Amino acid sequence: MLLLAQSSGTRRGRVMSRSYRSARPKANRVYSVEDVLHHYGICRNTLSNWTKSGLRPVDGTRPQLFRGTELKWFHAQRSIERTKSLRMGEFKCFACKSCVFPEVSTLCIDVPIRRSYWAHATCPECHGMLQKILGETECDKLLTCVESNASLGSIDEGTGAFPVGVGTNSAQTCPSWTPANERVIFDYQVYAGRFDPKTLDAHLAVIRDFETFHDGKLLSAITPADASRYRESLIIASQFGMSRSTVRHRASFLAAFFDWLVQQDGYRRMKKTIGGYFKLPKALAAKALQPAPRNIPTTDEALKILSGMPARSLTQQRDQAIVAASFLFGTRANATASLRLGHIDVKAKKVRQDATVVRVKNGKSQTTFWFPIDERFAHIVIAWIDELSKLGCRSQDALFPPNAALGRIRDLSKTDREPILPWQTDSAVRRAFRNGCKSAALQYFNPHSVRHYLKSIRDEYCRTAEERKAWSHNMGHENEQVTEDNYAKMTDSRRDEIFSTLSPGSRETEAEKDLLLDFHEHQLVRGTPEFELAKQLDDERRKRREKGEC
Repeated sequence: MLLLAQSSGTRRGRVMSRSYRSARPKANRVYSVEDVLHHYGICRNTLSNWTKSGLRPVDGTRPQLFRGTELKWFHAQRSIERTKSLRMGEFKCFACKSCVFPEVSTLCIDVPIRRSYWAHATCPECHGMLQKILGETECDKLLTCVESNASLGSIDEGTGAFPVGVGTNSAQTCPSWTPANERVIFDYQVYAGRFDPKTLDAHLAVIRDFETFHDGKLLSAITPADASRYRESLIIASQFGMSRSTVRHRASFLAAFFDWLVQQDGYRRMKKTIGGYFKLPKALAAKALQPAPRNIPTTDEALKILSGMPARSLTQQRDQAIVAASFLFGTRANATASLRLGHIDVKAKKVRQDATVVRVKNGKSQTTFWFPIDERFAHIVIAWIDELSKLGCRSQDALFPPNAALGRIRDLSKTDREPILPWQTDSAVRRAFRNGCKSAALQYFNPHSVRHYLKSIRDEYCRTAEERKAWSHNMGHENEQVTEDNYAKMTDSRRDEIFSTLSPGSRETEAEKDLLLDFHEHQLVRGTPEFELAKQLDDERRKRREKGEC
């Protein structure tokens, strides 16, 4: 009989299976130790074991940093290794799916059965129970490690799965990098943390492209000539299909990065004006003459989308309410997806967009009124809110619960349940619009086209400059000019239509005629811009009448 004593507390019950599939590090980012621990939900001991197994920091100094490409490559290699046969002294953990060499102190070998030995140990990464059937040869080698207190990995030394090395001398299958660049890019990540994550990723992608263009050259050694060469490459790329918008963004991102870089310790000797070398020629920097016309729904098309959407099941009712709410609230897709029931005031017809919980643009909290459009939009939204209330939903629950929550209708009435969390992305809103357009046999209108629609109908409801300003504020814009510059611009066809109706006798527009009518009916307040404009129009009309031109 062969029995090795097991140290106290090393045999732990099996833990819940842990998978790292949901943890997707971004290739262009650099992660600190704390970032890796939070991203993967692991402890420091696990990260230490990963570095022993082949995960490489960007360099040998502390605090340690890890490049996103290295994290992705490391776990991809581990996935490949899991399909291979276990090496001598290696165990497969069925909790975290890792192939590991456990600590000798946790090893226990039971009584042999038919010349086989049953070994137990503890996973060094997730502390789950490890089990393995040993042959006599492997058993003898494990016993030798126990007696000498040597690492189990030493049994199969020299056949590790991961090549060791940092920088460009590593194996070709491993990602390579310039350590000094990684540290300053990490500092830039911290500085640019005020940006939206997607914007930050766009900045980092351009910086990585610049770094690749110069074969990983030290950023501290970049010269104005290097910046100029990359700028020329962007100009050439624009001639072979790259959009002007992409070129402009890449140039501006790099200019911003180098303007920041020259102020950092160790980079102050760089030429201070290097950021200006990314400035594009005026012909390339200029915007296109006429952007492609946007697909903007009309009121009839919007109502056709709503009426064509099925509403038999809860999910179908929710999708219909998503489309109706987008038109009624004028919220962006991300904000719509993250709204909660308590953010809607049905009596006051208001939406409270709290930036601490609602994903609003630029983190700007605001309270907006429902737009005064067709009442059918409001009826659908109110009916959906009433349905949620009947199901037992509370103010902290999502306004548009995910499918999984709607599938557990009985659980919604429980008093001790956790709040229903909103969608993490705006994909549900886009899907609802796609299904609605398909049901109505219309071209696809994306959720943002709703905001263009609201701008296009503004003049049907707003008769004064003050009313137009209020409409813009309700869309979340600081001033009316933002609405004019970015939403539902006049197309060439509409311009041609207006000009074709103009004639010398058409002195006043319909809006000006309405303003004159209000003036003569004493509906305008003296001293306001509308009153002064109406008075001027009235004076001009009187002068034309005196001259016999009317």
